[in-house]
Amino acid sequence: MLAQLYDFLRDGWFVAYRVVTFTGLKLLLRRLVATAPVSSSSGGKARLLYVPASCLPYHTSGYTTRTHAVIRALIKTGLEVRVLTRCGYPWDRRDSSGAPDAAKTVIDGVEYQHVAAPNNLRPLLQFVIQASSVIAKVAVADRVAVIHAASNHVNALPALYAARRLGIPFFYEMRGLWELTKASRFPGFDQREEFRLGLALEGFVAQQADRVFVISEQLAEYAQQHWGIPREKIALLPNCVDPDNFVPGEIPASSDAKLVYAGSLIGYEGLDTLLEACALLRGRGVKLRLQVVGHGEAQKALVELAERLALGEMVSFLGKLKPEQARAKVLEASLVCIPRKPYRVCEIIPPIKLVEALAMAKPVVVPDLPVFRDELSGGDCAWFFRANDPVSLADTLEQALRDRDVLVSMGKRAREYAEARRNWQHYAHGVSDAVHCMGKVF
Repeated sequence: MLAQLYDFLRDGWFVAYRVVTFTGLKLLLRRLVATAPVSSSSGGKARLLYVPASCLPYHTSGYTTRTHAVIRALIKTGLEVRVLTRCGYPWDRRDSSGAPDAAKTVIDGVEYQHVAAPNNLRPLLQFVIQASSVIAKVAVADRVAVIHAASNHVNALPALYAARRLGIPFFYEMRGLWELTKASRFPGFDQREEFRLGLALEGFVAQQADRVFVISEQLAEYAQQHWGIPREKIALLPNCVDPDNFVPGEIPASSDAKLVYAGSLIGYEGLDTLLEACALLRGRGVKLRLQVVGHGEAQKALVELAERLALGEMVSFLGKLKPEQARAKVLEASLVCIPRKPYRVCEIIPPIKLVEALAMAKPVVVPDLPVFRDELSGGDCAWFFRANDPVSLADTLEQALRDRDVLVSMGKRAREYAEARRNWQHYAHGVSDAVHCMGKVF
């Protein structure tokens, strides 16, 4: 009874919060559109203000890796890029690896600007109003033509309102839907008002954006079906690589078959399915070593499962490694396995570790989910198994490891696929062209 009362009160609070937030956002948007100044062109070179939610070195994740790669790729196209991390970042996150000593951090020639206040530890509408003023000031000082923000809506809304305040275009780079991710980790979350509010705010940002860049075709379809985003306003900006930054790895001898997983240890990643498949393979006499690189909330349960299955030395949990160390483990692999479960988020959002493995000339074993089929279409560098099915995964792994020559040829095709189909330069030019086409210069 108390739990039901708590759920009722919590959902009621989010309903009220939603009404206040959307009413305020819409009123503010009308006011900004009505009073927005028209920027004048000086004939100069168009500049982009890129606004990510987090960055290296304060967080090392797929998100920050992609952020850095996108910015570097845009700069390579000749576009002038200024970067401002979300207001308040990284000081307002408890899990940050330190904080900047100055207002700027420079990594590989990329300069990240930081502003300590306002932080987002306040109501969203208040954060949008306060942070948009800060972003607008930076945009004017840097004389940018377009503001481009990456997921999620908390990060993107202030950037959107800053762009509207200045009368310049706003691009939204939608990398995923964090509400779907949370729903995969917490059963019943998708029935809460908090879930619906988050998705509604994502839809609001996408509807207001002048251009929406999505991480997959499946996410583009979701945006069309759920929020009515016109397809002509959507462009693909998938996970990619700079091939020059990845050295192809060798495939070990058949007698030293090694399977590697490198990434977060979270329930939806499906590592329990992989461990159960390894137990089946051991029973069949298949010689295989599995190395698990990474950490996360599921690590303890996975270690306990490996012990119950008596996998012994067949499986090694290496914990969190530095990026270069994790990449070295992948380079030694015969195969890379990404055993994701069939949650909605896994059906539409691809992991960046997939394309990085391909760039290292590693064939992959992945679930038969729409986004993986689409990401690897025509590459002939992957094996597919039925998601969440240990027997299917064991059968697939056994088939894949049967012939080293096949692994070598598929690894070569994996590298070629990454170079030709998932090269940052190809997609970065699409963003750059949109900036020059739509942007005005102060």
